Amino acid sequence: MSFKSKVIKWFNPEGENAQRSRVLRLVLFISLCLHLLAGLIFGGVVLVTTMLKEEVVFEAPPPIRTYEPRKVELKVKVQQKQRSSSRPQVVPRMVSARPANITLPDIKVDPKLVTTTFQPKFKAVSGVGMGVGLGTGYGTSGFGQGVSQVNFFGIKATGERIAVCVDVSVSMVEDERGGPAGFLRVKQRVNEVVDAIKDGTLFNVIAFADGCSILEGDKMMYANPETRTQAKRFFEPFNTEGHFGLSAGNFTGIASGLKGLGGTTRLDLAISAAMAQGADTILVISDGLPKVQKTQKGYTDAQIASHRARVEDWYKANAGAIAAQREAAANAPVRKVWVPEQPARPPRPPSKQSLKEGQQPDQGDPGAPARPGYWHEVRDVPAGPQPPAMPAMPDAGFWTLSDFCQHIDMIYKDVYVQKGLKMPKLHCIGYQIDKEGHGFLEKLALQYKGQFRLVNRMR
Repeated sequence: MSFKSKVIKWFNPEGENAQRSRVLRLVLFISLCLHLLAGLIFGGVVLVTTMLKEEVVFEAPPPIRTYEPRKVELKVKVQQKQRSSSRPQVVPRMVSARPANITLPDIKVDPKLVTTTFQPKFKAVSGVGMGVGLGTGYGTSGFGQGVSQVNFFGIKATGERIAVCVDVSVSMVEDERGGPAGFLRVKQRVNEVVDAIKDGTLFNVIAFADGCSILEGDKMMYANPETRTQAKRFFEPFNTEGHFGLSAGNFTGIASGLKGLGGTTRLDLAISAAMAQGADTILVISDGLPKVQKTQKGYTDAQIASHRARVEDWYKANAGAIAAQREAAANAPVRKVWVPEQPARPPRPPSKQSLKEGQQPDQGDPGAPARPGYWHEVRDVPAGPQPPAMPAMPDAGFWTLSDFCQHIDMIYKDVYVQKGLKMPKLHCIGYQIDKEGHGFLEKLALQYKGQFRLVNRMR
């Protein structure tokens, strides 16, 4: 039988499973060929690499130290020990039974000066002090007694002067965020952050909404059991029955930075309060985009002069009508109007309706007693002509991300640079925040070397 016939018979055996056997043999044959080819390629690469590889030889230079380190180290230790001790220093000396017969050599107390090209460099590390300074109280900026690491809703933040900024606007207690019970869990997590601040670390807590309040307005506090308890009590009344939102506060801004005309979610005030006290770590949790109204540029001198001229011309042209209106108002008849009685109004408790941002929560009605009817005198004064008013200025709009960055940079130059402080890190938490607010807080955190984390559910 020829070789060709044997190959055909091997790939095409007779029998019941001929087709299946043929496919299996074909697969095995191809796999064997691929393995042989891969082995040849790999072996060739290894062989060529080994042949072309150059031998690397390292030659150690001769030692250049010209001193005995143990002796010098011992002398230095003894000298330091003597300086720190209240006992008199031990001075080496020679004792002779017959001092007249010998001459004592001069003995040098100080160790021999060692010169060497080996100059080790030591890097400062943090200790019980503040920052990476001497480790005993002085650090990179300011004075403190500890560096704290806190878990801010999943963000691991470290700082020597920590400011915790919490959004207490009404939207934080809307139904989609769990209502007042959901905000209570937020405050519990904030309390855990406060508890994690070590004794001696400087910190402060800030609440913001339409206004801004800060626990300690003058300067940061050293963390201890008493100040941590104060911080927890500070946050406790916010967004509880009768205390929803924050329309005003004890902090209205500083001289540095941009100026806002008002708005909602005043993150600008919270950051200003933190930076005014030199915070190196700012922690922010909020649920929406801050809307800070830009200040108007004001009218130009030419616009003001033009308006005054227009008002003067108007008074000259309407002098007669103005005099007639004043005379009619002085001679207007007086008439009596009956005001009907008012029945008693029973008190009503606050309603349990859902809270919404921009709407004042229903505080209920204390009620009112019944009031009898009475006559009221009124004078019908005719309306007179009104002088022209200044044209309304266009709406300046709200702060953008670049405005916030400009605001922070201005405070940094005025407050931080002159004290030798570094730009603070800004960490942000978006609490069930919308897409627009999410993008804003994330970019703001990245701009100032912080982290951003989205929290959709509080457990």
